[in-house]
Amino acid sequence: MKAAAAHEEDSLEVAAIAETKAGRPEAYEYLVGKYLKRVISVAWGIVRNADDAEDLAQEAFVRAYENIARFRTGDPFGPWIYRIVTNLSLDVVKHRSRVRQEALSEMEEGERRDRADLGARTNEIAARIDTALKTLPEMQRMVARMHLVEEFSHTEIAEMLKLSEGTVRSHLSLARRKLREQLADIYGGSDE
Repeated sequence: MKAAAAHEEDSLEVAAIAETKAGRPEAYEYLVGKYLKRVISVAWGIVRNADDAEDLAQEAFVRAYENIARFRTGDPFGPWIYRIVTNLSLDVVKHRSRVRQEALSEMEEGERRDRADLGARTNEIAARIDTALKTLPEMQRMVARMHLVEEFSHTEIAEMLKLSEGTVRSHLSLARRKLREQLADIYGGSDE
């Protein structure tokens, strides 16, 4: 039953792509609806800013639409749109590193809508994990977030970041080791 639903969903995607290529832009709405949340999540995992992530997702969908004629028929749309948003997000991160922005000390931290209903302990653990992820080198952080949080496969990550699968596995292994060390008290202590 699940396989039939996946096949039906794939056929809807194929039809939406074909109709969009044929000049019916309203068909593109299906693709946006199907992939929007995950595209925003991928962008957020890289740029770490909700407003930027939403802007990048919108830009990714615009670019995909403008280049839909170059999209290979029969390929799944997901990896293509994820690669586009990943590249756009990496450009933003590179730009930020060149142009250091100073934080205004008078500004208050924004309200976190994504954790508003969770308990204090859960918030503390999530904050520690988030802080630990931020300490990782950029590529390890991105690979770890994409694999552990977004649940992309090694192959998908390699394709999005234009790396070999071995390099992705290496970054992930190093990231896991560092996270395990930093969060040893949460996950049952260290091996020492």
